[in-house]
Amino acid sequence: MTMNGTRGERKERRFAAAALVLLSLAAVGCDKFKSKQLIREGNAYFKEQLYEDALKKYEQAQALDPDEVRLDKFVAMGNMALYNPGSTHPKDLEALSKAIEHFKKYLAARPDDDKAAKFLVTTYMNAQKYDDAIAYFKDFITSHPKDAQAVQTVAMLYARKGDYENSIEWQKKRAELEPNNADVFYTMGVTAWDKSYNAPGADVSPEHGLTPEKRKEILDFGMASLDKAIQLNPDYFEAMLYKNLLYRQYARIEGDPAKVAALTAQANEWQAKALEVRKKVQEKQKAEQAAKNPLEAM
Repeated sequence: MTMNGTRGERKERRFAAAALVLLSLAAVGCDKFKSKQLIREGNAYFKEQLYEDALKKYEQAQALDPDEVRLDKFVAMGNMALYNPGSTHPKDLEALSKAIEHFKKYLAARPDDDKAAKFLVTTYMNAQKYDDAIAYFKDFITSHPKDAQAVQTVAMLYARKGDYENSIEWQKKRAELEPNNADVFYTMGVTAWDKSYNAPGADVSPEHGLTPEKRKEILDFGMASLDKAIQLNPDYFEAMLYKNLLYRQYARIEGDPAKVAALTAQANEWQAKALEVRKKVQEKQKAEQAAKNPLEAM
């Protein structure tokens, strides 16, 4: 007998090693099968709104198959469903933390999942963690500079914080990415109207109020943005309705009664035009639908 054993013994060891590999692969396959079964059970519980039961199944599945990327999304959604917005109870804070953690892990692997990104934004917003959400999406944009939706998300988050200047700055960034998207310019116009409508005058709130000059600057920007939206989409009746509202904001800072009357008349004209265009668009949509399905026209 040699030190390494006989040829037969060496052959037996090779067979034993191969058998261990096969057993290991079989065990992995078995774990994956069990994990998929647990996912199906978890999904069934989730549909029945039994979120704690669903989450337990997802966590068990993840323990069996930690490489299954989807499970981070499922675990995140389970925790998101358990979280009570605004609550500071330790159980809710834990669910919130886990939801954010697993959404971020999932999106790191699947950055193109828009629905998951929206869920993450919703989770942040429910917790009023606007700065955390902004930091996350700014970091995402660093590696995805052409992602217009992510840029718009940052703009929306700033708007939710009440930070008009930064919101508009990021909306302008989106306009650079999508210069022919009428919705981008419409959103800027709406943001400008919202700022003017909700901000008090400087005489009422010296720290946070708007001077007439600053309000006019905001209104001018909003009007130019809506004009651009209508230029890109002549049937954009929503933009026309907001032009009507902006004219009424101009009247708010005008001291001359004659000019107030003229601005109000312009507002009424745009309101009437918007309603007329809306009717035309709705009739066109109805005709198109009828062409696809004649029963819809009956």
